[in-house]
Amino acid sequence: MFGLLVMLLGAVLIVRRRFRAGLAVAGSPGGPSGGRSEGRRGSGLVTAAFAEAPIIDPAVEGFVAGDCRAEEAKVEAEVDVSRSGSTEGDADKMGGVEPEGAAAASSSAALMASGFVAAAGKAKAEVLGVPRLSYGGAEVSFGRAEASDLFALLSTSREGVSTEGIIDTLWPVDGERGGRLLESAVRQLNQVMRQASGLAVGVKFVVKARQRRQLAAAYFDVDYWRFEDAFVRAGTAKEEPARVAALHEMLALYRGPLLAGRDDLWVLPLRQAAQRQAVDAAERLAELVRVSDPDRALDVLRLAVERIDPHSEMLWCLLMSIQGELGRQLAVRRSFELLRERLAEIDAVPSAHARQMYERLVR
Repeated sequence: MFGLLVMLLGAVLIVRRRFRAGLAVAGSPGGPSGGRSEGRRGSGLVTAAFAEAPIIDPAVEGFVAGDCRAEEAKVEAEVDVSRSGSTEGDADKMGGVEPEGAAAASSSAALMASGFVAAAGKAKAEVLGVPRLSYGGAEVSFGRAEASDLFALLSTSREGVSTEGIIDTLWPVDGERGGRLLESAVRQLNQVMRQASGLAVGVKFVVKARQRRQLAAAYFDVDYWRFEDAFVRAGTAKEEPARVAALHEMLALYRGPLLAGRDDLWVLPLRQAAQRQAVDAAERLAELVRVSDPDRALDVLRLAVERIDPHSEMLWCLLMSIQGELGRQLAVRRSFELLRERLAEIDAVPSAHARQMYERLVR
């Protein structure tokens, strides 16, 4: 009996000695943990594997965590693709209008980026999309509504507008007061631009030529003017590279509807005309590159249905046609679904032609 008690006491002493040794190793300044001890985890001891784990600098840890989140997102995307039953060839393409891989994303981003860099010494006037006016990178705004209205109108015509046409368009019910409003708007616009540019008092930013008021081309660079120039070049260039470049410039300049946010009646026909020109540019560019670079053609069409005209059945059908030529049936299905959704927004449905083409492509 005594011998049994001695054996039990010895075993207890051995366990205590090992326990204390484990704590000393894990908590010692020169131990494998580099002076950072986690002590206990719950009621258990720190394991050797945990004690020897490398310590990550907080800054590096944040970077690694970001990489892990990106990798997790990638894995989740791959899982979603596998759940949908798509093949690697269809992975285009699940969103119908989503970029197809890194190269396509880069190409799409290049198309989406504004191609408008104002010439040195000129104010940058952007009216395709939400209107913006800046000089030397600083925003320029007008204190009075009539100055803003006059600038908007003159920005849509490089040749300018007659005095009578300005008054009839902007202040048709003001009678003689319309003339005074025009002169006040001209003075305000000149004053604001002089302050922004630092040019002399005598400089005129709104000039009068042949009874027409116009923005001085020497001081303004307007994206809409460039857009119209590119449209003309696209129709007159004899060489295909020149046509492609002009069409690409049009799409890069078109950030959105002309003078977006303004509901003036005079804006609507100009806005619709610019939209038709942009749609035409997207169709022509896609047709020009569809054989040599079908993925680029898809990028062009995705841009068009996302930013130019989401209700254009012609653009959607061309998009589905090229997807079908590449054997991407899943993308065709998704594009047709999106077409139906977009048309439903305006209480419309796909035409018989669009339905027949879709059925033929997914057969």
